[in-house]
Amino acid sequence: MFFLRYLSFQKLGAVILEHALLITCVLTLQLHNLAVAPESLAFFLCQAFVVAVTFQMFLHLRNGYEFGTKPWEPRFIFGLGQAVLLACAVLSMIHVIIPSLTIGRERFAFMLLLVSAVLAIWHFSLRMYFGANSRRSKILIMGTGPLARSLAMEILRHREYGLQVCGFVDDDPALVGVSIVNPKVLGLSKELRRIVSDNDVDEVVVELQDRRGRLPVDELLSLKTRGVRVQEATSLYERVTGKISIENLKPSWMLFGDGFEVSRSVLIGKQIVSFSVSLLLLALFLPLFPLIALLIKLDSPGPVFFRQERVGQDGKVFTLWKFRSMRKDAERNTGPVWAKAQDSRVTRVGRYLRRTRLDEVPQLFNVLKGDMSLVGPRPERPNFVDELSKTIPFYYLRHSVKPGVTGWAQINYGYGNSVEDAVEKLQYDLFYIKNVSWALDLLVLLHTIKTVLVRKGS
Repeated sequence: MFFLRYLSFQKLGAVILEHALLITCVLTLQLHNLAVAPESLAFFLCQAFVVAVTFQMFLHLRNGYEFGTKPWEPRFIFGLGQAVLLACAVLSMIHVIIPSLTIGRERFAFMLLLVSAVLAIWHFSLRMYFGANSRRSKILIMGTGPLARSLAMEILRHREYGLQVCGFVDDDPALVGVSIVNPKVLGLSKELRRIVSDNDVDEVVVELQDRRGRLPVDELLSLKTRGVRVQEATSLYERVTGKISIENLKPSWMLFGDGFEVSRSVLIGKQIVSFSVSLLLLALFLPLFPLIALLIKLDSPGPVFFRQERVGQDGKVFTLWKFRSMRKDAERNTGPVWAKAQDSRVTRVGRYLRRTRLDEVPQLFNVLKGDMSLVGPRPERPNFVDELSKTIPFYYLRHSVKPGVTGWAQINYGYGNSVEDAVEKLQYDLFYIKNVSWALDLLVLLHTIKTVLVRKGS
C-alpha cells in the first residue's frame, strides 16, 4: 500500500500522471509544428519537459503534493497560487534569456494559462478524490494502549492513505462502547469473529502490548484464511508515520521481520554517490568560503571553523567541521549543553548561516574523508550519546550506518534539544536504517533542498 512515508503508490501515480498531463498540454500546442517537422519531436519533448519540471518543482516547494489537505483550505489555495506564479515567472525569464528552450512566442502566454488552469483543476480534483467517501480499507484495532491510539490518530489525520478505523476491541468489558480517539470499542476480543463480520472489516491490526498468552490465535488464523488481513500494529504504524515506535518494541520484530538488512553493496554505493556529490558541492561552494570567513571574523572574535567530536559508525569518534555560528566561549561556563532553536549564543552572522544551512557545508570534507555520508542519522556528541544510550532503548542502532549531513529524522521532525526529542528522532532514524536504499536517500535529499530553499527551520 505504501512505498514510503512521503510517497504512497497513489501519490507517486498522481505525480507521474500529472507530469504526463503537463507534457501533453505543451505538445498539443506544437501539433502544427510536429506535422511540418516530425523529426523535431525530441526537441519539442525537451521543451515540454522543462515546462513540466518547472511547475512540479515549485509545487513541491509549496507543499502542493500534500494531498491530505481539503480543496477549500486557504493553505492549499495560496500554496497552489504561489507555485503557479513562481513557475510562470521563472519560465518567462527562461523564455526571454533562451527562447529556444521554450514554446514559440505566439503560443507562450496561452501555454502558461492552459497549464495553470489544468493544474488548478487537476489538484482540486485530486483532493476531492482523496477526501471523498469512497470505499476505504476498514481496520479493526485489537487493543487500546498508547500505540493503538497513536495509530488511530495518524490514520484519521491522513485520509489520503485510503484507511478507515472502524473501531477497537479490548479485553476489558468496562471499555465496550467507550470512544477511543473517535472510533469506539466495539466489543471484547472473544467476540472478534462477530465484530469483523458485522462491520465488514478488511484488516485486523493487533497491538501486542501486554497480550502474551491472551492472543486469540485460532480466531485470527480463521479470519486470515477467509481473506481478512492480519498484521501487528508496529508494522502499520511504521508504514503510516515513517517511523518505528520504540515503546514496547520487541527485538524479535526487528530480528525476524523485513528490513534492517544493510548490505555491503548498498553501503558502498551510498559512499560512492556521497563522495561524488560532495566533491561537486564543494566545487560550487568554495568560492563563497572567503566571503563567509570574512563575515564570521568581522562579526565576532574566534576561529572561522568550528570543530567538535561526534560519534560515527560503530561508535568511532571523529572530528566534525562546521562554520562557527556561536560565540567562541559558548560553553565555557556550562559545559556541553543542548543547542536551542532560538539560542542566545548564536552570532548575527551565525543566525543567517544556520537559516541557509551554509554552516553545514564544511561537513562535506567529513564526507570526503569517509567519516560521514550525505544521508544518515545526524551524529551526536560523545557525552550525549553516553547519556541517551542509558535511557533510550536501541539507541546504539543509530551507529550501524554512517552519520549524515542530512537525514530522515531532520526532514520529518526538525530541531530537537531534549531527551524527548532524541527519542522521537531515534524512531525516524530506525525507520531509515530499516529501509535504507538509494530511493530513500534521494527522497531525503529532495526534501532537504526544499527545506533550504523555503528556509524552513533554523
